[in-house]
Amino acid sequence: MNRANTVNGAVPGSVAILSMASYTLNVLPNPYNSVVFGLGAGLLAATVARPRIKLRLARKKRSSAPVGVVGALPGVSADAHGSHRLGNVDSLDKKQLLRRYDRAFGELVSHSGAESRSETLERLKPIICELSPDLKAWSGDARLRVYMLLQEIAKDLDDTSTANASLGLLVLILLKGGKSASEMARPILGEKIRKMYGDPAYAKERFLPRLMLVLDDYDPQLVENLTKDAIHVWGEDQFSAAWEYLGLDELRARGVRGKVKDFLGAEIARAGNERDATTLNRAVELYHSVK
Repeated sequence: MNRANTVNGAVPGSVAILSMASYTLNVLPNPYNSVVFGLGAGLLAATVARPRIKLRLARKKRSSAPVGVVGALPGVSADAHGSHRLGNVDSLDKKQLLRRYDRAFGELVSHSGAESRSETLERLKPIICELSPDLKAWSGDARLRVYMLLQEIAKDLDDTSTANASLGLLVLILLKGGKSASEMARPILGEKIRKMYGDPAYAKERFLPRLMLVLDDYDPQLVENLTKDAIHVWGEDQFSAAWEYLGLDELRARGVRGKVKDFLGAEIARAGNERDATTLNRAVELYHSVK
């Protein structure tokens, strides 16, 4: 099913309205499609007549590689020679890889300009991907290096010019390092991440909400609260930037999938009863992202 197009202007005629209603019902989960049917042709007509409103109800989820795969994680690209291969550390000399990391980290510590620090942070991403087996095993060398890197990242989060690169590197470290990395990062960065989430200056940072969830180990109450924010509080730019990166596909493994599905289903039903098209769109997007 193709992504629904942005509709500019009114769709003339009752036939077009009824077709839109039928199209919408096909993508909503039961029994919420029956609730949305109660919206009636009036709301559908008003929705399609509003300029520049995106009808995302039938949007097909974009196929993408998992977060953390080089070239798939936004902001992570190949190194200057394009030579790294994710997870294939055996093809590289381990000592050489660690020397590359140490050189980049040394430059990160010595740089004072925001631009040069951002560039170095970007250069560290493919190296972290190469070191991912060691991060997962949490060996002594990797543990020490990650601890020192987290301390440097904490400094850059106070500066909006370097925060984006720092957050991208941080989410990569936590996803590659697993629970051990999260436990180390929580006392260093947890409070900073919470403050940044409440700061409008960082509203467009796509990884920020996910970092909140990861650092709190997807606490069920936090998942529900943050999902409510996404539906009711976030601005359009923030929702567009961050909703696909929340990592709600991980909820099954954490045992809270059913609860979140029920909550989002209730939000869909409520939005239908209240004829709130924006809330309905967002709740449906999130409902389908919970695998």
